Amino acid sequence: MTVNEFWKGINLQENQKEAVLKKDFNQFECERLYELYEEDHNKFFEAVIEKEDSELWFLWLYSHMACNVYELYQEADLSDEIFWNTFMDISLWCENAEKEFGVLGIREYEWFYRHIDMILFRFGRLQFESMGEEINIHIPQGCPLIWEDCEKSIEIAKKYFGDNKKFVCHSWLLYPGLDDVIDKNSNIGKFRSHFKVLKTDFNEREAEWRVFGKVLKNVSDYPEETSLQKRIKQYLLDGKTLGNGWAVLK
Repeated sequence: MTVNEFWKGINLQENQKEAVLKKDFNQFECERLYELYEEDHNKFFEAVIEKEDSELWFLWLYSHMACNVYELYQEADLSDEIFWNTFMDISLWCENAEKEFGVLGIREYEWFYRHIDMILFRFGRLQFESMGEEINIHIPQGCPLIWEDCEKSIEIAKKYFGDNKKFVCHSWLLYPGLDDVIDKNSNIGKFRSHFKVLKTDFNEREAEWRVFGKVLKNVSDYPEETSLQKRIKQYLLDGKTLGNGWAVLK
């Protein structure tokens, strides 16, 4: 598989392709970085971050690595559909980086070792990350969170990983305080009902980022284009705080 074929398969945006192809990536340096990745992921991250246009470097390097991973998918008898759905994440996160920070390429670079190392797969609506005895469920953006679709994804994951695994999820969607703003009969409400929350944290403002597209200092500046945005904004204006819930699938 060529890089251009990979980009076509993940529907990478044209402006992302153009920006990458304009850069001169020294082959010797790329080989050094691939070796560094195999040796130590953190050293790889540090080396690439130091480069000018590091976001484009990450896009170029991860794209080449993904082409090699495709052969491993075939050897593992994993379908092309699973491969493309899994690596579509690259296009999504490139889109996020451009929208939020005005840069082209990959900004959330630490996320993608999971895809390259084949410990994370997208089976239908949901992503699943192998963590030993636990399987971490991730909720990619871009599609309605319909429980029937999620249920199908979980069934596929159980067949792949084994149904004796504990399925967990850490997300703003599972924060208990959302009971005040989420309709229990909505897609999010139905999704929440299938998890038992064990603990919460407030380390991130992911809810605001996911709902509004960016995190602002002044809550009153958030848009009110959707009913969810209106309810979340009012919730925050009332002095309440959003966090994340860590939950287990019932």
